[in-house]
Amino acid sequence: MNKNKIIFAIIWVILIILILLVIMKLRDSWNNTKNKSAGVFKIWIVWDDVESAKKIVDKFKKVNPEYSSQDIKIESFLSYNDYYYALNSAIIQWKAPDIFVLNNNEKNSMFSNQVIWISQSVINPNDFRKKYKWFFADDLIVSSWEWEKKQEYLTWIPVWYETLWIFYNRRYIKEEDLSSLSWLNNVVANLKEKKPSLIPIWIWNGSTVAWASDIITQFFMLENWVSSLDDVTWTKMKQWLSSYLLYWDVDWYNGYNSRFLELTNAWKNNIDLFSKWETFMVVGYPRLIKEIADKWFSKNFLLATKFPHYYSGDWKTLVNYNYFVINKDSDKQELANAFLWYLSSDIWAEDFLGLFKYYLPALLSLESNKLDEKIDDNYNIVLNDFYSNDHELSSFDKWVKNLYDKNIISILDNSSNYEKSFEKFRKSILCKAKKIATLEWLSNSCE
Repeated sequence: MNKNKIIFAIIWVILIILILLVIMKLRDSWNNTKNKSAGVFKIWIVWDDVESAKKIVDKFKKVNPEYSSQDIKIESFLSYNDYYYALNSAIIQWKAPDIFVLNNNEKNSMFSNQVIWISQSVINPNDFRKKYKWFFADDLIVSSWEWEKKQEYLTWIPVWYETLWIFYNRRYIKEEDLSSLSWLNNVVANLKEKKPSLIPIWIWNGSTVAWASDIITQFFMLENWVSSLDDVTWTKMKQWLSSYLLYWDVDWYNGYNSRFLELTNAWKNNIDLFSKWETFMVVGYPRLIKEIADKWFSKNFLLATKFPHYYSGDWKTLVNYNYFVINKDSDKQELANAFLWYLSSDIWAEDFLGLFKYYLPALLSLESNKLDEKIDDNYNIVLNDFYSNDHELSSFDKWVKNLYDKNIISILDNSSNYEKSFEKFRKSILCKAKKIATLEWLSNSCE
């Protein structure tokens, strides 16, 4: 064989080897993609429209093409109570979602041990502090000692938050009338004098008031340093419940109780009266705009403002949000981390908030753009109507959120003996929290 043929043969051998290496690499890549995409990746959320949430998943796949063939299924629960028990059942049966959400107003959730912390390489806690509203760091960053060195980890990812607002009929009420609870009480008295058959503001009771458990919680937080059910002392509780009871009392100006039975028997709530101009103010989260719109409240007369305090100062405003967590038993940790990293990006959060316009942005970088946007295209209400730096935003530890939200309703529905009923409720929740979250007091009766 001459020299040229030998060189030619060597070149062909090298080419064949290179081709085989490329084929093997492509096969490995295909297998890895196939393995990544095998099975269903499940995400569970609460309150948010599932069809809108699916749009976020579609955008995530476009940004991360390696997961384009992954089957990602989202379930959304309308009720946090239903979600709580479904998640508990799913974990027991080893059918829990890969990513799920928890609420900020339950500090020691029974699901906390089911969560894996986010690696510093994915999201650095110090970067998180700089990017997000400051109260998120207090809630979501934990410390751990490793190799005699203190390490910080971010446990969960928030995208939004909300605070209580007052929606009001601007034909009868001006925004300055709602600048403080004292002013609110004055406008209640004036409205009742002009229209004695109507109820000026619809709060107090539980059965016919959306988010009644959080409205009474906001009253608890109107005194500084109150951020947990543990802080609600007997003396303070009597003061707050007595103050709140005024809005129920049929002998006082607001006279809520005068129509309570009528509404409960008709299976109606405060929004039914509000849409018919039979009450002029309702309290709730921005999400209430959906129900108000569904009941055709006049587009020209609806406005809203932040929930009033006694006066400007260092009193706390209740903040509510759900945050995304990773199930420690998920076999798709890489995908879960990629999704949470995506959640923390400006572009994803902006897309999310564009679909759910009634949420305040968790990221500081989005405030300037989002606060001037309407929460509903049909109403002249923007997020900035409810944004305030006057009061400290704070979570409130309910100990066991679903039990707190459910059981406090019966106290608010019954104006008699409410003080003893609340103290019994408080002790029962503490007892059950010990059993559920920390496995203490197991033999104690909580009744």
